[in-house]
Amino acid sequence: MTEQEFDTAVKEMLNGNRNALRKIYDAYGDKIYRLFLYQTKHAQDAEDLTSEFFLKLWECAKFYRSGNGHRCWMNTIARNMAIDYFRKNGREIPSDEPEKLNAEALTDHSTAEEKTIHKLQLAHMLSFLTHEEQEIVQMHIAAELTFREIAQILERPLGTVAWKYRSAIGKLQKLAKEGQFA
Repeated sequence: MTEQEFDTAVKEMLNGNRNALRKIYDAYGDKIYRLFLYQTKHAQDAEDLTSEFFLKLWECAKFYRSGNGHRCWMNTIARNMAIDYFRKNGREIPSDEPEKLNAEALTDHSTAEEKTIHKLQLAHMLSFLTHEEQEIVQMHIAAELTFREIAQILERPLGTVAWKYRSAIGKLQKLAKEGQFA
């Protein structure tokens, strides 16, 4: 969804058009869900947070300012909701298989066996990174945010975000060469 399409949808939402919210959901629902799934590692909580997110988006539409980057604005809302989730739940993740659920949202393989193997490999790979590195990699790859958008969300300098991303990818490449992920 382009900036202009998003701006139009928000204007329509402010006029009470629920179909405009549906357009935003269709464009970003999956990405928002994946962000919550990555954070909570629990499918039900991610679904609940995604529903709450779009209700909140409806309520917060009046605060949106055109031209400031709608994806960054939405991801800031989602990130703050995830922080609230962890505060409320004491950072305990109520999940039997968090690694499996986390990676499932990030992969597109044809068989269940391939998905399971890839999910476990992905979770194992990410465990070698710091929390901040994991967050930056997730935002850049899964949420398709630019480094500038990530820097705004995390309130970090652009250069720091880019450096941490490259450093994280370098770590993963080094570990892959050493056979850590086999």
